[in-house]
Amino acid sequence: MNILGFGSAGRKIANLFEKYPQYSVYYIDANIKGPCSFSLPSSKTPEDAEKNVSFLNLPNFEEAIVILAGSGATSGALLKVLEQIKSANITIIYVRPDVNLLNEEEQVWQNVIFSVLQEYARSGPFKHIYLIDNCSVANIVGDLSIIEYHDKINEVLVNSFHMLNYLKNSSSIMGNIFKAKDINRIATLGIYDIENGVEKYFFDLENIKEKHFYFALTEETLNKEKNLLNKISKQVKKAGQPETTVALYDITSTTYETNFAYIAAYTNFIQN
Repeated sequence: MNILGFGSAGRKIANLFEKYPQYSVYYIDANIKGPCSFSLPSSKTPEDAEKNVSFLNLPNFEEAIVILAGSGATSGALLKVLEQIKSANITIIYVRPDVNLLNEEEQVWQNVIFSVLQEYARSGPFKHIYLIDNCSVANIVGDLSIIEYHDKINEVLVNSFHMLNYLKNSSSIMGNIFKAKDINRIATLGIYDIENGVEKYFFDLENIKEKHFYFALTEETLNKEKNLLNKISKQVKKAGQPETTVALYDITSTTYETNFAYIAAYTNFIQN
């Protein structure tokens, strides 16, 4: 699977995927050098970045996951870069920073790219766009110092996305998950607290149409816990809302020492 880190924030997140052998990681940013790196001209504004972007000679990807945040000047070059890989099956991971920490111009840039990418996803050019809110992830992680703030958030995001990919591609022992409906291309990830039945999302997604629960359970739990399937069934049923939200599940046996679960939530509703 190919990971493209776009811009400064996207590069930092993409770099964390290099610890997993399943991914080939590439970097796109202004004035960068190094293996698998593609340099853009330096620009002071998104408008300049859009004008200055050149042909990058990117590989012919069959599938690509593009990671970015939209508040920097480089974001202006994004759509023209994506045009260069339009033949690929593209998924976007959009990380929204704490908007209270952005200046007025950065807030405008962030709002524009945030909206445009969702419209593109909903109309067809992208397979999905996964929305991530730094503030939401920070609340899940708990108390963070200023020094570790972004590193911890990025680590949780990358580990969660990787584990979700792993569970999606593992042989499950039971479940009813199928591909999300084609119309529901705006998404987010989440962590599910199995014991307390609490859903913790990386973005406060409104008007959720589908929830896909991925349970990773130890062999001991699967062999010894009675009425486990009934418990999971009740939890999933509670998570769904008749006529508005479909809740589905997948159960996978793992060699990990503890049980855990992730959620992927989907909608066709543009988020503000």
